[in-house]
Amino acid sequence: MEEGEKKLLAEALLYASDKPLDLKTLQRALKIRSSAKVRKILEELVREYDGRAVEIVELEGGRFYMRLRPDLVQFAKKYSRHRALPHGILKTLATIAYYQPIPVSSLAAIRGKDVYRQLKILVEKGLVEGEKSGRTKVLRTTQLFADLFGVENNPTAIKNLVAKMVKEAGELRAGITTTSETGLKPASNKSLENGSVAHKHP
Repeated sequence: MEEGEKKLLAEALLYASDKPLDLKTLQRALKIRSSAKVRKILEELVREYDGRAVEIVELEGGRFYMRLRPDLVQFAKKYSRHRALPHGILKTLATIAYYQPIPVSSLAAIRGKDVYRQLKILVEKGLVEGEKSGRTKVLRTTQLFADLFGVENNPTAIKNLVAKMVKEAGELRAGITTTSETGLKPASNKSLENGSVAHKHP
């Protein structure tokens, strides 16, 4: 396979994937033994896409992702081919992100009985994960969530992102219940306001 064809296929894989791809995945798909060669191809693509509406970015852990530039998301979202998550599910996701780690029982008390259906969707999309803790599950957002929203994967950074977006959206009371109302402690001290988890291409 010629070098140009390998680069074309790498570009196609990044375009088709709805999540970041690591070097090993791309190595297997392209049937290239050397990770250095795959990295060289990807770095060439990163340079070629620099300054364009769609960009290829390298994320933590040597993973690569093709996405619409964050500064263009608001402009392009009205014409997006990608279906947005329903508003109720976005509120549940924001609540988990803000209060994580949060027990399922506490989340249900805030968001109501429909939260179990919503959680199933969020887990299937890889945005939320649960860990057994005694008789309940404790919920957290995932690395994929952090990648898609362009934020460091720690509770402080994610809580600050959520606080900023709900302030800008003007719906703190409607979207995320405050600490005084829930008795929950928030996580230690772009985006959901766009109504979509990830905007890849307009």
